[in-house]
Formats: sequence, structure tokens, C-alpha cells
Amino acid sequence: MKNQIVYTDAPGEIDIILDRAVPVPNFDLTPEDVQAFAQKRAKKAVSIYLTTDTIERFRKAADITGSKYQTLISNVLDAYTEKNLQNV
Repeated sequence: MKNQIVYTDAPGEIDIILDRAVPVPNFDLTPEDVQAFAQKRAKKAVSIYLTTDTIERFRKAADITGSKYQTLISNVLDAYTEKNLQNV
């Protein structure tokens, strides 16, 4: 049985954030999957334009998880590409 995550200490707006979340097709990653990609790897700095809404969502998620928002963005992109773009 998986441990259920309880968000009792989450900021008040977490329900709004979660209600606005949209599932990405074929992107079934568990928190463990994302953590597996958080290990140290060679990195390269890039410039990327993201919507202010996306940046704000990542900042709030990073605050909730106690991580840095740029690291969270990197981990999500790494996990997505590993799972969905293996043959590219």
C-alpha cells in the first residue's frame, strides 16, 4: 500500500493549485520517479521563456516541497524526457 500524502501544513492556496492542475498524457510519474532524477548530473545553463503562471506554480510547489523552483523545473523536465523521449 502506498503512503498517502497529507497536505495539512500546505499553504491555503494549495487546493486551488491542485484544482487547476492538468494531467499530461503519458506522463505518469510518481514522486519517487522525480526524486530519482534529482541526483547530481552534469548541467548546462540555458535561457528559457516560461509564462508567469508557470513560474509561479513552480515557485509555490518548491515552497511546499522545500526545494528550489529552478531545480524542480529541471527535475520535471528530466523525468519527462527520460520517460517519453527515450527514442528521440
